[in-house]
Amino acid sequence: MKEAFCSWIEGLVCYFLLFSVVMNVLPDNHCKKYIQYYMGLLLILVILSPVFRVTGIQEAVDAYLSAWEEQEDQSGIWEEKAEDWEKDWETQFYDKQEVIQGQEVLP
Repeated sequence: MKEAFCSWIEGLVCYFLLFSVVMNVLPDNHCKKYIQYYMGLLLILVILSPVFRVTGIQEAVDAYLSAWEEQEDQSGIWEEKAEDWEKDWETQFYDKQEVIQGQEVLP
């Protein structure tokens, strides 16, 4: 319990340090309201993080993020397969000179 409280306080301190650095580094007031808006959303998440841990929402979010990362990894595999197929297709048809250069063929 004590460690969780210290971790929460640590998060708040890091948030306020980040907030003050970002607000002082901005050269003009043009973007200040947008930065304050998003920093406010981040503050809400930092404040509610203990509630997320107690209710189990944190585990659900972590599971969702890991599933999303796996899906991105799989999309990379499919992109590699598509590139290989395209190279095979190009070598197969460009060698025969059946395809006119510069035209795109839709499958």
